[in-house]
Amino acid sequence: MIGVIGANGVAATNELLRLIEEAITGKGAFRDCHHPEMLVFQATQVPSRSMFLEGRGPSFIPQYTEIGKMMRQAGCTELCMCCNTAHFAVDELEKAIGLPFINVIDEALKKGVDSGARRIAVMCSDGCRKAGLYDKSLARICSGAEIVYPDSDFQKLVTKAICNSKNNNRYLPDDADESPVRCLNDVCSHLSGLNADCIVGGCTDLRAVYPEEKHNFTGKENIVYVDSLETLADEIVKRNQYFTESQN
Repeated sequence: MIGVIGANGVAATNELLRLIEEAITGKGAFRDCHHPEMLVFQATQVPSRSMFLEGRGPSFIPQYTEIGKMMRQAGCTELCMCCNTAHFAVDELEKAIGLPFINVIDEALKKGVDSGARRIAVMCSDGCRKAGLYDKSLARICSGAEIVYPDSDFQKLVTKAICNSKNNNRYLPDDADESPVRCLNDVCSHLSGLNADCIVGGCTDLRAVYPEEKHNFTGKENIVYVDSLETLADEIVKRNQYFTESQN
């Protein structure tokens, strides 16, 4: 059973479950028992992961450790976090909890590298960027590739998009100034101008407001887009017993 430490954000976690259900149904599932057993903990009261890494708040690690241990006691055999930034502590959490984690950062970068990309742009939280989580992961996965981040003004747009995915601004028309869709299209156009051949949506909140049909940025036709939340959903689907058994 897979345990999901979620609520980072809430909409992203709900979107994760939708993606998993639709993917498995699309592969032929027709009964509830064909879907994976999952335990989802909406950890809404845990301190901000990004603010901690920015040095502006308390650590999320003790509470994530406690949640993970409860999930292990409840029967989970593998865990994941619906948050890129929380992967700062993934090794520490694995050791403290005693269960393996699906590493969404590693898996997202593998998708980019496998597509042939070698200049990978990342849209992520300020804390994730400051901690260099994608840089460290890529160094392990492919030393011949490099990470590119938005310039400072466009990083602010990424932060605005993340924040506005959690409030009523997510429902604004796509071309409105405060719309997360407009912010992200502007950032992606900027990143295409930096010669990125892949863009990673490195914050799970982004998927809730920026699915592929919303992409409308300069250079789109030449750039691979990897969504980290969709990547996590794909990894969970691969582990689904019904799907794996039906292939044998």
